[in-house]
Amino acid sequence: MEQLISQLASQFGIDEALAHKAVGMVLSLLQNQGDSGAVSELFEKLPGAGDLAAEYAGGGGGGGLGGMLGGLMGGGAGEAMKLVGSLQSDGLSMDQIKGIGTGLLDHAKQEGGEDLVRRAVEGIPGVSDYI
Repeated sequence: MEQLISQLASQFGIDEALAHKAVGMVLSLLQNQGDSGAVSELFEKLPGAGDLAAEYAGGGGGGGLGGMLGGLMGGGAGEAMKLVGSLQSDGLSMDQIKGIGTGLLDHAKQEGGEDLVRRAVEGIPGVSDYI
């Protein structure tokens, strides 16, 4: 995971600690909102993913507009909006957040296959659009 995090940090011109947080929060969202069996299988193919997801369990806050919308929307969409709000309050743009999420999902597809990733994200509003 650390190599992917370094690559994403470089690609999006952000600090590695912030890329680490963003990837961890996305993994935590997958773990909490995705299909549990498929996510477990996927995490086995992504060394360090489970630990990184656990590090950011709870989302790390939910400030800003994304956090407010997330609270109103509830469920998977609400959690995704909280994630966006938290990362925006840390200084990431929406394009950077989408790029990091897409980069992570692309890496997951390479390691676990598109079908497994698709099953893992089923039921998380908006995430399947990036598969």
